[in-house]
Amino acid sequence: MDAIIKEFNRLEKNGSFDKYIEDVDQLIALLQKTRNTIDAAPQSRREQLAILKSGCTEWTNKMAESQKEIYGALSKYAKALDKKFKVDIEAAYNPDAFPKPADKLLDRAVAMHLIREGQFQVADRLIHEANLDIPEELEQEFMDMYRILESLKQKDLRPAIEWAASKRDKLAQSGSNLEFNLHSLQFVHFFTYPNGTGTRLALEYARENFAVFGDRYLADISKLMCAFLFQSNLQASPYASTFLSPSAWDDVAHSFTKEFCSLLGLSADSPLYLAALAGAIALPTLLKMGSIMREKQTEWSSENELPVEIPLPSSFQFHAIFVCPVSKEQTTDENPPMMMPCGHIVAKDSLARMSKGNPNQRFKCPYCPNESIPNQAIRVYF
Repeated sequence: MDAIIKEFNRLEKNGSFDKYIEDVDQLIALLQKTRNTIDAAPQSRREQLAILKSGCTEWTNKMAESQKEIYGALSKYAKALDKKFKVDIEAAYNPDAFPKPADKLLDRAVAMHLIREGQFQVADRLIHEANLDIPEELEQEFMDMYRILESLKQKDLRPAIEWAASKRDKLAQSGSNLEFNLHSLQFVHFFTYPNGTGTRLALEYARENFAVFGDRYLADISKLMCAFLFQSNLQASPYASTFLSPSAWDDVAHSFTKEFCSLLGLSADSPLYLAALAGAIALPTLLKMGSIMREKQTEWSSENELPVEIPLPSSFQFHAIFVCPVSKEQTTDENPPMMMPCGHIVAKDSLARMSKGNPNQRFKCPYCPNESIPNQAIRVYF
């Protein structure tokens, strides 16, 4: 990997186009000057266009010469990648993975990702050019979210606290602790002012804002208030982890983002990001499986399923998964889990096989002595 890292560092050093912005601005100025001159004196059009042509040719030659270094570094980096990674990842590509037409689905996923990442101008251009139906209100919501996150970066909690107060009922319904956590962090922020100058501010803030949280967070409030006993040596106190946490602001920003997206009915992370990351994790296994299938001249026949199980981190598990203990297959909407009168659960297809396709055929449960018939089984929702 040393060769790749070396070429990447070279590309990073020489691959910036920032130094060419001034040259582009000069060309734009020349174009505007030519247009204004022609508008003011139309009879000079031929002369001005000749001057413009000469200037554009000179600019093009200058840019082409100056960009050789960038393209050279890019070419060397690409060759280093090709030399190290010779696997053709197109072997894992399935053109039928998306319903037709797939373009709109992918365009929408990219546009939503851009909005969630705060790239609003790029998202607007894509929405316009791809003619996507994404509500402007949703984009405005994320603009508000990034405005609040920017305030949190400046250690200004007021916009976040105001937003949480306006959503108090909805946050309470979901069992969220966000509003109290924001007030707690504001208290800690005051309390840890240099030279103890903020302790009075912290005490006044607690009196004004903690009363409404007393019923639910009394133990947490008591811990915060007991810190006054250790204000001269907070680092050696039992509350050091609460008051001196280096990740407190990042944690509350992440919690705010998660709750904000949750109230919009969205996940905290971009689905496009998660899908790309899951695909990157699965890619080596799929490529190896594809190679084996080509060697044995076989194909995977099951639809909407991968040929092998791909272990993903627990953070990628968003819903319950049930694997039938009889068939060892994961249940789906077409083959849902069914619970027999004895309480044991199997997949619907397994139920049909055990009853030999007869809905009134009695069969023995594979895990206990009880007998039942398929019509007595009920679908289970996890």
